[in-house]
Amino acid sequence: MTTELTVFSDYWQIHLLDSDSSTEVTDHWLDSALLDYLALADDAIGICTGVNDHVTVTIDVTDGPPADDKDAFDTVTECSLRADSGTLRLTSPTYGENDGDLVTVPTGWLRLRVSLTRSIDDEEYDEDSDDPADRRHIRIQCWPAEPSDAVLVKGWNSDTGSFHPARTD
Repeated sequence: MTTELTVFSDYWQIHLLDSDSSTEVTDHWLDSALLDYLALADDAIGICTGVNDHVTVTIDVTDGPPADDKDAFDTVTECSLRADSGTLRLTSPTYGENDGDLVTVPTGWLRLRVSLTRSIDDEEYDEDSDDPADRRHIRIQCWPAEPSDAVLVKGWNSDTGSFHPARTD
């Protein structure tokens, strides 16, 4: 099942959480294993978008791990999230507690692959544009899986000061 949504990314972030969660995602940025990309809690994540603007989010719910297509994205991370309610809420840090779009997912632990594309260069970014093609695009793929550590699949690794995996171009 694929759902495409638009959400306002405020403070350069959006949140995805179990609809019954009371987690304050903003409290989880500093202790995150992927500080530059994700805020991590058992039943919620924050995603760094790089913009204070509307972003397009596609959520794909699958039965198992999807094919590796990291070359189509600028940044790819993976993490686990517990969805005891079977419903995830996509929201903004400044929306109300129960605001945001709901997406049905399998109940229990999920693996999330968060892939970010910057359709235009930061220098050319126009925050006043209403054209959806100018928006940042985030794809979130989720499937049932046992919990495991968050990983950087592709992107800048601030610990090593290099791009991961190493570019070959």
